[in-house]
Amino acid sequence: MKKVLLALLVLNFSLLFAVPKSKIKDGAILHCWCWSFKTIEEKLPEIASAGFTAIQTSPINTCLVGEKGGLELFGRNGGGKWYFHYQPVDWKIGNYQLGSREDFERMCKKAESLGIGVIVDVVPNHTTPKKEAVSPDFIKACGGIEKLYHANSSQSVKSYVNRLQSTSHSMGGLPDVNTENPLFQAYFMNFMNDAVDCGADGFRFDTAKHIALPDDPLDPAATKNNFWPVFTGAEAVNGLKLHKAADLFLYGEVLQAENTREKDYAKYLAVTASHYGKTLRSQVKSDSVSAKYLKNWRNDAGGNNLVTWVESHDTYANEGESAKLTNFQLRAGWAVITARKEGTPLFFSRPKGAEGVQFPGASKIGDAGNDEFKNPEVVALNNFRTAMRGEEENLFNADEDGGTKILCIERGKKGVVIINTGDEVKIKAPSSLPDGLYADKAHGLQFKVKKGMLSAKLKAREIYVVY
Repeated sequence: MKKVLLALLVLNFSLLFAVPKSKIKDGAILHCWCWSFKTIEEKLPEIASAGFTAIQTSPINTCLVGEKGGLELFGRNGGGKWYFHYQPVDWKIGNYQLGSREDFERMCKKAESLGIGVIVDVVPNHTTPKKEAVSPDFIKACGGIEKLYHANSSQSVKSYVNRLQSTSHSMGGLPDVNTENPLFQAYFMNFMNDAVDCGADGFRFDTAKHIALPDDPLDPAATKNNFWPVFTGAEAVNGLKLHKAADLFLYGEVLQAENTREKDYAKYLAVTASHYGKTLRSQVKSDSVSAKYLKNWRNDAGGNNLVTWVESHDTYANEGESAKLTNFQLRAGWAVITARKEGTPLFFSRPKGAEGVQFPGASKIGDAGNDEFKNPEVVALNNFRTAMRGEEENLFNADEDGGTKILCIERGKKGVVIINTGDEVKIKAPSSLPDGLYADKAHGLQFKVKKGMLSAKLKAREIYVVY
């Protein structure tokens, strides 16, 4: 009886310190890309002070080690590479890049003591292409190597519009795991539950659009497309269910294209707003923030089911498409997605070094990124998001000449974010704020509201947070 009471006390204690899903969803996530567990733990007080409600780790699974080891972000001649942690060799917590299971658990405890949620990036869709490196224990648990992969996994995806190819063929040379195999599901479920028991508050599913929905075509090696019902807590596999499923923040990397089916994925979890991110980058690259172009989320899942970003680790490190963006351009984009009512914004922490340069060389795997996550504009925006929870939004441009250099994002009658991507200029714009004087939270610039008009002299290329 004493053991039962003790177990209940431990459970209640863990629930007391769990970070609510709503706090993560309505807040802002810092993507601690390639930071080690110890580095995240050390930086958590700064992350909390910066107004972030959650952090996202890189994949925590056992991963491929390069021929020469090393912790270079993009090493040459067999050295370390950031994408090795996206090449699983086993699904157990801990790897040479980020740290041990004990390090992860300690980091989670520190995060929850500060009210910061922990989101884990998980990679169920594929293993490393070096199949000889895959753990024998994992292969045996899945029923042998012939049971581990889809029957079509030896073929490459030729058409992403074709759902069978997209969900069962090899993508980028990575062999496609039979995610419908109940033996695999049970093994992977133990991994995810171990992460939850250590303190994880949510998961990001890598390459989610390459894992079949229930009504997608069946691979010959699969009998039922049930991955998403199982791993969002609706169904059990071999008697196992996802721990605390209703309390977890779950989202999937569903990069939009033709026949991506983001609306159907959103029945199970939030999805990524990749088209919106592309529009946002295009805007800030041209020093423009057009309300007309930025109002529409461009996603059938709807704004309430989105994780938003200015750039992701793929657009920065893989494709390199966003790497030349300046710090101000990134902050201008961050202002848009953080000030808006819907979506959950994800701030990608770039490596240290010169801005606008991909892999500038100052950081290795395990190190913290640059200090932009605690820039005064970023901090003010994060706090604005929390303060404006539930308030309606109104996006409009305030340029006197009808241009798109100045964007106002008003939230009810409580506050407004003003983004100036142009030169120094006087602004006079309609406002729902009560009459009075306001000091913006980022720079201390004074704003005046009188008879429904807001006025101030904006400096060039700055963001103002007024409430």
